[in-house]
Amino acid sequence: MDLNKFFYELDELLSKGQGEEAIEYIQDAMKEARETGDTKALVAIYNEAGGLCRDFSKYEEAENYYTEALSLIIDMGAAGSESHGTTLINYGTLLGNWEKYEEANEMFAQAASILAGLGMGNDYRMAALYNNMSWAMQEQGKLEDASEFLSRALYLLKAIPDCEGEQAASYTNLANLYWEQGLLDEAKVTLLKAIEIYKDQIYLRSEGRYAAAIATLANIYFSEEDYEKAAALCKEAMKEIENEFGKNDAWEVINENLKECQNKLNN
Repeated sequence: MDLNKFFYELDELLSKGQGEEAIEYIQDAMKEARETGDTKALVAIYNEAGGLCRDFSKYEEAENYYTEALSLIIDMGAAGSESHGTTLINYGTLLGNWEKYEEANEMFAQAASILAGLGMGNDYRMAALYNNMSWAMQEQGKLEDASEFLSRALYLLKAIPDCEGEQAASYTNLANLYWEQGLLDEAKVTLLKAIEIYKDQIYLRSEGRYAAAIATLANIYFSEEDYEKAAALCKEAMKEIENEFGKNDAWEVINENLKECQNKLNN
């Protein structure tokens, strides 16, 4: 199977917001890989299927794809490979979205060990992994650990060219960390750096990243009692998410935030 063609056509569907068509396309590719015995392609397709299911909040289905991919990797004798590390990162991200943070941390730690063993300790993938580890720690209330991992990510990203997407994600994560610590000014300044990147390079706004940034800014404005700006940003974030993924769990959370803003404005 031509994986380059697969990824290109899948990206085309996703960039147009054709999520249901993307699922059908992945399922067809999965069937073809199974029939031809193309195990390497099947691992890649399982990872894409898991990511798409995760984005649509179909967590159990996504987990099945990742466990299948990991099983194939072991059967292929590819334990410790880049593909193994990537699958662990994807699986860990799913577990984090599923609020299974301890399990997510275990996956991320295994992935970090693999990437370091492959000489990728200063690679952008390691920076992205540190971002994920910071997020999982932050969700558990371990703010010092979260700050440490995020500092590692930003340190690496400053020396890596063409990684604006990861820089923006790091700024968003750091802003969230500041916000939880009550440092609203620092959070706002940091978050605006992320939003500026997304506005300059629209192609980086996929996978809900831009929506996450503006939803966080909405939270900050809410804390400052600027409910009109908060409501406007919630609406924009919900539109971004709905266009890409439909009304998933993230959409529902922001919708509840919007209701709070509207209640404040009505009162």
